Amino acid sequence: MNALFFLRIFAPASELATVLLGACLAAGCTPPPTGPVSFSTTLLAREPTDALLESVKKVGLYPTTVSPGLIETRWEETTHTGEPLHEQRTKLVRRYLLRIEKRAFDNRVTIEAQAKRCIPATLRFGESEVDGKCAPVPTLPPPLLTELHRTADRLEQLFTIP
Repeated sequence: MNALFFLRIFAPASELATVLLGACLAAGCTPPPTGPVSFSTTLLAREPTDALLESVKKVGLYPTTVSPGLIETRWEETTHTGEPLHEQRTKLVRRYLLRIEKRAFDNRVTIEAQAKRCIPATLRFGESEVDGKCAPVPTLPPPLLTELHRTADRLEQLFTIP
């Protein structure tokens, strides 16, 4: 099967999905929440959580909570604005939850992004939480979704380096 055949078959469906999503947004329906990104790694000679923690640090994330199989990064302010909250402008903040699960023949790494839109004047960062007038953002905007996928790709590459 060549690429042209693939485009002929799936491009119309992709265009239809885009049109339907646009119509849905215009009608006021909300898009589904952003799901996590996962990848598999080979079995590791050391503790999987330790390997994930080292990789998380290498990609420039700052872990705040580490427990077996789970790493939470700190909340960070992004350069992106969110929808207004109480008629005031907002900034988006985000953090990652990373899980690693040891399976029979590999490890499964799952990365989930959590985001909130917060009024900047009320925004305060704690050790592992963000305080202020904030509202959850269940569906990541495209720039944060791209960032999530790039982070997952970089982590996956780190696991392939011996």
